[in-house]
Amino acid sequence: MDQDLIVLNGRYELINRIGSGGMSIVYKARDRALGRIVAIKMLHESLTSDEGFLKRFQQEAHAAANLTHPHIVTVHDIGQDEYKHYIVMEFVDGKTLKQIIKDENKDGRFMPVSRALDLIIQVCHGIGYAHRANLVHCDVKPQNMLVTSDSRVKVADFGIARAVSNATQQQIVSQVWGTPQYFSPEQASGEAATPPSDVYAIGIVLFEMLTGRL
Repeated sequence: MDQDLIVLNGRYELINRIGSGGMSIVYKARDRALGRIVAIKMLHESLTSDEGFLKRFQQEAHAAANLTHPHIVTVHDIGQDEYKHYIVMEFVDGKTLKQIIKDENKDGRFMPVSRALDLIIQVCHGIGYAHRANLVHCDVKPQNMLVTSDSRVKVADFGIARAVSNATQQQIVSQVWGTPQYFSPEQASGEAATPPSDVYAIGIVLFEMLTGRL
């Protein structure tokens, strides 16, 4: 066996790193138990000493696992292997919408309106389903939208979503989540994100798709 091979809890074999963000690294992995390819989002080690953050991370992962929709990346499992805390998700073979925007806006060209509308409507279906389940994404941006080769969109990273029905201002106020370019006015002022905050961000994403700029 390769001595450098990392297998989480004897089940999830990490293949290669495919992305990273402010709080995690994402790996392509193999689920040995079910024989399928998955994506694993692993918390940065610097965050694992914060018990409050870990509790929030676990709560949000459980909330996301209850979302089953064709336009949302499915959460399969959540686990811990020593100091490694992770979420196991559906692996989507495709590009981020951010990458597609860059590719299609080269040389002064812009994404066709019909294509932009087709993609953003799929995003709306996924986000709308989450809202009906009392979940807010809080970080809607094209980097969190995965597009397959046949133009199917799946919204990813509900890891910072929170249950609106259970949230209180005291639970939210200590941390401003999200990406500033896509913030709604209330998020920018430090207030709690709401479903309209996600809708505002979707509008910003559509603007970026059509103009190639923010």
